Amino acid sequence: MFNDEAIWAHMYTLYRCGFKQELLKYALDMEDIITDSDPGFVAHLKGFCDQAAAIRSDIPVTAASLEDPYKAALYKVLGRGNVSKKAAAEVVQTTEDYLWSSLAVVRDAEQIAAATGHPRNTLESLQALMLKYGPGHFDPNGNNPLLYFRVLLLCGLFENAVDFLLQNDRFQIEAVHIAIALAFYGLLNIPSAETMPSSFGSYLVAADNSGGRAMLDFSRMVIHYARALPDTATDDAVNYLLLLTLSTQGTCDAGQHSLCQQAIERILYERSDYARYLGDIQSDGTRKRGMLERFLPLLGISSNEQFAQTIIRRLADRSRDEGRLADTVLLYNLAERYNTVLNVLGKQLGELLYTHGGSNSNADNIGDAYGLDDVEGVARAVLEHYKQREHIARVLDDRAVTTCNTLLTIVDFLNCHRRGAYEEALEMIERTQLLPLGGDVSLASQHAERVRSLDDSITRNFSLILLAAMDTLSRLYAGLRESPFMDAVKQANLQTLRRKARSLMVFAGMIQFRMPSDTYAKLNRMDVFMN
Repeated sequence: MFNDEAIWAHMYTLYRCGFKQELLKYALDMEDIITDSDPGFVAHLKGFCDQAAAIRSDIPVTAASLEDPYKAALYKVLGRGNVSKKAAAEVVQTTEDYLWSSLAVVRDAEQIAAATGHPRNTLESLQALMLKYGPGHFDPNGNNPLLYFRVLLLCGLFENAVDFLLQNDRFQIEAVHIAIALAFYGLLNIPSAETMPSSFGSYLVAADNSGGRAMLDFSRMVIHYARALPDTATDDAVNYLLLLTLSTQGTCDAGQHSLCQQAIERILYERSDYARYLGDIQSDGTRKRGMLERFLPLLGISSNEQFAQTIIRRLADRSRDEGRLADTVLLYNLAERYNTVLNVLGKQLGELLYTHGGSNSNADNIGDAYGLDDVEGVARAVLEHYKQREHIARVLDDRAVTTCNTLLTIVDFLNCHRRGAYEEALEMIERTQLLPLGGDVSLASQHAERVRSLDDSITRNFSLILLAAMDTLSRLYAGLRESPFMDAVKQANLQTLRRKARSLMVFAGMIQFRMPSDTYAKLNRMDVFMN
């Protein structure tokens, strides 16, 4: 004390508040008084303030230096731990005081190795001590979980701090955003995509190759958080998932980019909201950019073409495999894979015809009865759209276009047959040129040879087509034969129908191996009726 002024408490408080130069000025003003009891202190303090990194723990310490608790505390932090005596309760009253005094004496391993014989006050030893204490030491009643979080954070245990906060339901949102900020500044130890842990428990994982420092499964944490957001917050979910490419080194490996892409693809697929994020085709044929195209570098994608061939194509393939026709058409169009669109539509039409085309139903239209309307409508709209756009039409595969058009004509033929419009049905099936209906039996072999070059979506339906065609001829024949008038025209028409039926039978005999075994028998019964 000097003139009722606690000199050492005042100096300690100045240093504790970060006023290093003010502390030096005050010490110089009080140098005569300080020197009486601590002759080397002011000189040491001056050197410490001028070049703190060069001053180790060579400050002289005597028993008298430790009598005043504030003097002892100041000696301890200035000497970087050259005072073994613990700070008095008068000085260290709060957890923050304790942490500050502990962190103030921390020195790295190299400095300690260069100054042997002094206490080993390393950051690692302090971190180990805080983890050993655990939350119960600082918050025994569990009323203030943020206190231990601050302890971990101030000690540089960022991964442990985030994981601890995640375990408290009240602070999980805050934990995620703190982790994002730490990852942005490269302060989190994050496992790479290749070393990602497979467990689904704690987000904190040990790392054998990182000096014993824990790692935080940042990717899994962000994915879980994004997927928990409601469907109305898809924008937010996508923006969070884009953060998966944050890394501790400021660069992102291919594994992290792939993980980010897969997470975004999954959430877009589940919510089927493609136009906003991947783009759309306008009515005038121009392409509208999607939101994701603004963030291609974060996805590890360098161009719009690569974007189309990765994310858009993978989503299109998955939609195709799982039968989501509208999504498939949209996505393949966005990827500019127009022939693939036609192939998908052809396969879908062929599949539905094969599955339901021959089924019995009271509906006049097989689309109404078995769901072909959607596919048929999409196919017609797509073909018309492509036809009107020269830049698309010139890259289309003729075989894919012909297949789609043929299948649509078959649908029209079957619809006419179901409605009893047999003359119109015959006209439709003749238009496809699939069957030898010209009445010349010799042409049957040419049509049979042509079957080999047809797409599978057509050939697998030949049984259905032949039976409906023969039934059409049979009903036309029966209607004409039952007519009360018998003249040369009627006889000629009956003869024409019989020749057409005979050509169908010859043709069917040549391709029997492509049809169910009972198809030929059914055809033969109808042919016998006519002949």
